[in-house]
Amino acid sequence: MRGIYSNTLLLPSVLLLCLASLTRGDPKVIFSPDYSLHERPPTTDGKPVVIEASINLRNILDVAEKEQIISLETTLRLYWKDTRIKPKEKFMDSEDSLGPYLTLNPSRAAKFWMPDVFIDQAKALRTPTYYTKPASLRVYNDSTIRYSSRINYDVACNMDFHRFPVDEQYCEVKFESFGFTNKQIQLKWMDQSHSNVNTNISLAQFSYNVLLMDSYSTDYYDIAYPGLIMKLHLTRQIGYHIVQTYIPSAVFVVLAWLSLFIPAESVPGRVGMGMTTLLTLTAMFSAVRQNVPRVSYISFLDIWMLICMLFVFSCILEFIIATVFIRSGKKSQGDKFEFICKICLPIIFIIFNTCYWPILMAGYADGK
Repeated sequence: MRGIYSNTLLLPSVLLLCLASLTRGDPKVIFSPDYSLHERPPTTDGKPVVIEASINLRNILDVAEKEQIISLETTLRLYWKDTRIKPKEKFMDSEDSLGPYLTLNPSRAAKFWMPDVFIDQAKALRTPTYYTKPASLRVYNDSTIRYSSRINYDVACNMDFHRFPVDEQYCEVKFESFGFTNKQIQLKWMDQSHSNVNTNISLAQFSYNVLLMDSYSTDYYDIAYPGLIMKLHLTRQIGYHIVQTYIPSAVFVVLAWLSLFIPAESVPGRVGMGMTTLLTLTAMFSAVRQNVPRVSYISFLDIWMLICMLFVFSCILEFIIATVFIRSGKKSQGDKFEFICKICLPIIFIIFNTCYWPILMAGYADGK
């Protein structure tokens, strides 16, 4: 009898504990009885679930040209409506442009149906976490769900260096659905006012512009998957290369030309000056190429450096030809040849510059 009596007392206690645990499970939100996080929110006429998005570009951490990767820090916010979920009115203590809402711990997102959005061509993702994950989950009074999360990541960017160092790079960051097709969900950007870019972003060699492109569907699978594109337009600032490359290389070309005024009989002076300028230009050219990928095509900067090296080599070649004339007893012809080279070489270099710089700056100055 004592055992039966004890069991009778324990049964209500167990039931109360179970009820309390269920109450603690969802104290602020009411789920419909048929709710399942494995099923998409219901829509009228079976239309795709509309998921709107906004983004906050917090920082452009790095532009790695050699690896053709950019590093970004963004906060992506996704909005969708799920009529199976209702917030309890007494817990809605905040309000924004969409209406009153309550905020849940981001860990509670595991109990909600969530869009399976991923970042296409991302190499690495990092979460700047101190203790709690930098994310938030909101439920609005009209059953709109908002999930927001901040991450920083490295994503591939196909770059074109034909116009280097006045090149412009277009990097597309694609947020794409992994499992749901475009017949199941639809992704689209919210109004531009809901997205923002940190105005304090500063890049060493680039200016930038951000464009949120219309939603798209993948065309490289048998089934089309919806996605969103954030396009970054990076424009290189030429000031660094003007100071570090163009002006020094032009000075070395002038020095090589000035070596023509040293008498041909002064062999060590002429040879030393010519070889020093040629080797310096070669080292400068190699240093510049270290900052860009090993592409098979020629860039604008390659053309400049090769022409500069060609002019320096021409000055060395001129000395060799003049020396041959002098040692062959044709000093007058050697002097005449040197005089012609002193006049023609700078004229040719000036003509090259008058052609090179307008072509280089044609697309750079108008910002296209």
